[in-house]
Amino acid sequence: MTKVFLQAGLLFFASAGYSQCCGGCSPIGGNTNQGTLPKHTLQINAYHKYGFSKGYVEGDHESSFKFVNDANNNFVNLLVGYGISKKVTVQAEAGYYLNRTQNFNILNQNYSLNGSGGASAIFTGKYNIWKDTLRGFEFTMGLGGRIPWSLQPQVVNGVELSEDVQPSNAAYGISIQSFLFKEFDSSGVSLFLINNVNISSENPRHYREGNTYITSLMVSKSFLDNFSGLLQVRNEVREHSYRDGIKVTSSGGYRFILVPQLNFRFLKKYSLSVLYELPIYQYYYGIQLNDRYAFSINLNARLGKSANESCVKPR
Repeated sequence: MTKVFLQAGLLFFASAGYSQCCGGCSPIGGNTNQGTLPKHTLQINAYHKYGFSKGYVEGDHESSFKFVNDANNNFVNLLVGYGISKKVTVQAEAGYYLNRTQNFNILNQNYSLNGSGGASAIFTGKYNIWKDTLRGFEFTMGLGGRIPWSLQPQVVNGVELSEDVQPSNAAYGISIQSFLFKEFDSSGVSLFLINNVNISSENPRHYREGNTYITSLMVSKSFLDNFSGLLQVRNEVREHSYRDGIKVTSSGGYRFILVPQLNFRFLKKYSLSVLYELPIYQYYYGIQLNDRYAFSINLNARLGKSANESCVKPR
């Protein structure tokens, strides 16, 4: 299944708006990685996401199993990127959980588990393989390394938190990315295809999260002077996790998520995005907590003399 999604992702290519030529003047939104930046351009991206889960899913249908009543999390992320040259961009990002909370009702008593703290730091280098500004094409690849915020599990009131509410998975990892873009200048429409493969190592507690394979196909359309809308369909495939070398049966699966987004660009160098994530199909191995929805807000700034270079086409 994983190979099917990866091969399908690499065969697609896409299109976006006037204000987003070849990787763009505005962010795609959220913490999504994009193409390379113009030379000597600094990009700062601040991001907040809230997610809510309730009930359980077994396979692709609702389960009668009950344990966690509901769960929620608030995650903030800061990403800083810099264009070293026209073809090379480096970036660093760090994420922090304001909370990862699970609520229980046991014998009519309410309980909660709550973790908070740093998640990980990720350092990425991206190389532009092909860019045709005149025709509105870009293809970029990236490779990154993830460093956990802490190698020690978080303990609250003398109790070690479960993996579901730990702010950091305490594991090193690597990320492989690809970014493919096509702009249709006459219609103000753009297509993006982004692939991301995340591979995790085993942490000191002998727990290894399943590798994830994410493919996002997005369509963007400009309207008015400073607004653009974007519709994303994202496929996420997660392999089983392992504890002490033994497969965790209730882990992994795949799902499709619909993500509408609105972008507002102001003062030429800044943009604000709001997103809503709605799972439209989920298939989980074993029995797992059901992710209901998430929403995000993203603030992006591009600084430097070449910040708008990618928006200007040669004549």
